[in-house]
Amino acid sequence: MKPKKEFDCVEMKAEIQERLLREVAELGEEEAQRRRTERLARDPILGNFLRAKLAKGSSEHTPAA
Repeated sequence: MKPKKEFDCVEMKAEIQERLLREVAELGEEEAQRRRTERLARDPILGNFLRAKLAKGSSEHTPAA
């Protein structure tokens, strides 16, 4: 018999997905997306990643001179 895991990533993914679907149903897609972006921006780790990715992405779409 396997020992009980303290962390189950499949269960965590299902819980997060359920929460996000509920948020979209309650707020609508645009407001839910805006709130997710705000949460990411405030996150100490993911916020830096998001800003770097957005900065890099905006420079990739700039036409070459």
